[in-house]
Amino acid sequence: MISGLRGIYIFALLAAVLLLPGTACSGDKAGTDVVLVMDSSGSMKKTDPLSLRIPAAKMFISLLDKNDRAGIISFSDNASSLSPLLSLDSDGNKNALMLSAEKITSTGLHTNLFEALNKGFEALSAEKNSGRERIIVLMSDGMMDTGYAGKDRELIERLKTDLSGSLRDQGVKVYAVAFTGGSDKQLLEKVSKQTGGFFNLAVTDKDFHVVFTSIFESLKSPDMLPIKDNSFLADKSIEEVTIVATKDTPDTTIQLTSPQGSKYSYRNKTPEIGWFISDNFDMITIQKPAEGKWQVLFSSGKNNKAYVITNLGLMTNFNELYPLFGETLDINVWLEKEGSPVKGKDILDKIEFYYELSRPDGETIRLQPLDKGDGVFTKKIELYTAGNYRLRLVADGKSFQREKSFTFKVSDVKESKEDLKMRQALKEREGPAAQSPADTAAMSWKRVIIQFVSINMIVCLAAFIFFRRIYLKNFIMSKFRRKKSK
Repeated sequence: MISGLRGIYIFALLAAVLLLPGTACSGDKAGTDVVLVMDSSGSMKKTDPLSLRIPAAKMFISLLDKNDRAGIISFSDNASSLSPLLSLDSDGNKNALMLSAEKITSTGLHTNLFEALNKGFEALSAEKNSGRERIIVLMSDGMMDTGYAGKDRELIERLKTDLSGSLRDQGVKVYAVAFTGGSDKQLLEKVSKQTGGFFNLAVTDKDFHVVFTSIFESLKSPDMLPIKDNSFLADKSIEEVTIVATKDTPDTTIQLTSPQGSKYSYRNKTPEIGWFISDNFDMITIQKPAEGKWQVLFSSGKNNKAYVITNLGLMTNFNELYPLFGETLDINVWLEKEGSPVKGKDILDKIEFYYELSRPDGETIRLQPLDKGDGVFTKKIELYTAGNYRLRLVADGKSFQREKSFTFKVSDVKESKEDLKMRQALKEREGPAAQSPADTAAMSWKRVIIQFVSINMIVCLAAFIFFRRIYLKNFIMSKFRRKKSK
């Protein structure tokens, strides 16, 4: 009877999971579709004479996950696809994308920003896949320029209204990168903000890879290792580490020293180490790095990164790109191991949590969060200075370190009022379907409760049928025996 009940329970559980709405059978997280839209106008010969945007784009593609897809579009007078969206789960597709990036030129006459974004939108719409985040990364050094002033004004207006509205409504975010101060920064930032993306300014061509790592961090919020004095600490939970090491000059030879003292370079490496070199940076990927302190040699040390794949990560609720002037941010951090929060006091007492906030004036302050309990550490940050900020969230232990890094911008009072109106307009447009994180969490718990009650109802019903069947069987047998004895 016990085995029969167990079978009934398993059957009921599976039935409830499969039949109830809002339940997923797969735990795989949907990936991201990214289209890089690269400026190929003739002015790029001056703003990017060494075509440094090409290796920076390659680095960005390499940082993406195997579940992601990427495509490349080149634009000047018009826009053309150099590569459709390709999955990054194979070396063949990655190589095809790298070869496509090499086809980016600096020979076009004009800069048609409308056509560039519209082509990127078409590429993502043609390959729409439910559940996947869709991103356009637009890089340009100029303003809308088709050669006709009247047409430029018309396209700018269409870009601000129709195209931006379509991108926003379809959930396509634009991350715009301006190469020079001569770019239409106001237009690019407006489009980025309206679609939920972010605007970046690369002051020189040497900043391209820095901007791309910033976009990657915004999209993926990867786990990182703090780098201090060109060294980082690897622990046993790390499956892979990818280092982006900045160079002072193109002929600089970056080297790595392992905790055991072994030295590696592009020409002297093991099969477990992948190494990509360029004039401004090297990108090195190490599988199963040895535990201990690693040293990066001959790097400038500026804007170096160490991204890791691990089952022990630093988590946060922070996801702001454009907080309002005067807004208070309530930022929480906690550790997770294999998807579960780390709550053990004996572990947490050995780890220091702190925040570093770099302000628009260049000053960096260190903030100590408060222990909220259950492994969560929290800090309120008030923003009363307009400009770009950099936020680092750090967990630092003797044999364990993790970091999250974020870039965001606080607008001035006037812009913040406009942003608030835009937020309200978007909320009204989305209607009841727009839910806050708290609403979403409440709905999730309601769904869990409904599923729990449904499962137990199915189990009870199945058990009632099971016992009823046994009762009837015993009753009939008993009646048959009595009749036979007579």
